[in-house]
Amino acid sequence: MAYGKLAEICSNYLSKGKLIFIEGRIQTRSWEDKDGVKRSTTEIVAANMQMLDSKGQARSQDAAADDQAAVYSGLDQNPDDVPF
Repeated sequence: MAYGKLAEICSNYLSKGKLIFIEGRIQTRSWEDKDGVKRSTTEIVAANMQMLDSKGQARSQDAAADDQAAVYSGLDQNPDDVPF
């Protein structure tokens, strides 16, 4: 969740697939619904947002999937081959 000016910026400049960094706090709420069932939710309340994509560039889902594949492919390597 974002509020105020940050919410406006997010609404105007963000879309699905954009890479962003969100900094904020975790908030947990609980309530009782109309049927008497206790419910709860955990939310991230944004304090700062930083766009990580290049200006005007949105990542496609295919590009994001390729990046994930590259990250996971490193898990199959022998730990002795890791350069650090």
